[in-house]
Amino acid sequence: MSDSIRSEQEEYFEQLCLAVDGGETHEQEAIEFFEEHSHDADFDAAQWLDIALYHAPDVARGIIDFVDAEDRERSDIAQTIADNLDIAYGDDDCMRFERIIRFALANGVPVDLDVVLDGCNRALDDLEGWANEGTMAPLVQLRDTLLALQSGY
Repeated sequence: MSDSIRSEQEEYFEQLCLAVDGGETHEQEAIEFFEEHSHDADFDAAQWLDIALYHAPDVARGIIDFVDAEDRERSDIAQTIADNLDIAYGDDDCMRFERIIRFALANGVPVDLDVVLDGCNRALDDLEGWANEGTMAPLVQLRDTLLALQSGY
């Protein structure tokens, strides 16, 4: 996520989101935790939204309506995805990233596609020379999807 110091509540929310993603808990628990802490003085809705988007899109679907437009504008999900493409480039990862991006865009969360494309291209450059086409294929597909989204298709 970002380089800022995160609160214990944010850390716990991330753990809840990871548990939801792992099928260990129901997304409603994370959604209720979000709602419970949304009025805390140090609450940063954009940061919490990015945590949910990245780790548990089902939670993001449950909280998106509680995040106002200004906080959605501050989302840094594009950078988070771009920063992780060098280690998360498998088929499942890239399909998940595409779903996250489409969900974000459809719900008023701006996604700087250039940032994600840069991350995609960096990851492809890192794989070039040692990885086979099959290994690179999910990244190539994600890159093609991003280019299509940029051109409005």
